[in-house]
Amino acid sequence: MRPVLARCRGLLPPAALSALVVVLALLANTGSEALGRTLIFAVVNLIVVVGLYSFVGLSGVVSFGHMSFMAVGAYASAVLTTPSVVKSLTLTGLPPFIANAQLSALPATLIAGVVAGLVALVLAAPLMRLSGLQAGLATVGLLLIAHVVLGNLDTVTGGTAGLSAIPATTTLTSALAWAVAAIFAVWTFQRSRAGLRLRASREDPVAARSVGISIGRDRTIAFVLSAFLIGVGGALFANYQENLTPDQFYVSVTFLTLAMLVIGGMHSLAGAVVGSILISAVQELLRHVESGLDLGVVSIPARPGLTEVGLGLFMLAVLIGRPEGVTGGRELAFGRRRARADAA
Repeated sequence: MRPVLARCRGLLPPAALSALVVVLALLANTGSEALGRTLIFAVVNLIVVVGLYSFVGLSGVVSFGHMSFMAVGAYASAVLTTPSVVKSLTLTGLPPFIANAQLSALPATLIAGVVAGLVALVLAAPLMRLSGLQAGLATVGLLLIAHVVLGNLDTVTGGTAGLSAIPATTTLTSALAWAVAAIFAVWTFQRSRAGLRLRASREDPVAARSVGISIGRDRTIAFVLSAFLIGVGGALFANYQENLTPDQFYVSVTFLTLAMLVIGGMHSLAGAVVGSILISAVQELLRHVESGLDLGVVSIPARPGLTEVGLGLFMLAVLIGRPEGVTGGRELAFGRRRARADAA
């Protein structure tokens, strides 16, 4: 009986995070089309940040190239869901079995995640041997390569013009369902043996190797899981945005998602969730102010560029006050062992 209760208690933190995401999204969904789009993009960003945490947060290796997997997932889903008639006119370089295929949203999203994971598995062999600055620079190279390849494969990706006429199948409900699945998947992984070994190697790589931990193997597992989840986020993005260009997966989204992770607290799943919610809310508020705001008594004129400047100042203030992020790198804890929640 006690093991069952302990297992159920262990699921309370991801359940609480999932409930927080769902409740906030449903409360904010007032029926406005513009707000609905913003909420969906915010939930997609949350999935991407949770996926990013599963590698960066657990391994301690900062990656600037994970948006490459978002691009892989987005383009894979777009190609699989676009009608074959449209593909025959624009994407003449596709293999026949892909050119003639048109899948529904769920299988296309799953396949997109698997494709991103397979790409990560191939890249893990050279990349997972690196650490620190070398690993960061290598992932920057990965981002640059993906951007150039997507922009030049005209007959497969549409080149710099991108893809259009992608079916809009992503809804707030489907995005929330994937977000909940991502939160539980990453929580389960970080409490698994591989996840615990990975966290141990993050704190002290030398000591981890001395007790026989294969750091490269555990990083590879996290790298593939991270790529799968981010690929799923890319697929959801593509099937809501309805058009894709390589620039959508480049520098700006890379630093935005990393900022969400760092602001929330990059060493905890709670930090990934809270950071993505907080930055998304602040960004949307600044966008409204940037376009001009009339409060009756006070009128604020349009201020182009306010969103970027305000977001930068907000992140700077948070990091000065909370260098470890809003959550301090701690997970949610319940019950009598709250004070020792991170000891595991």
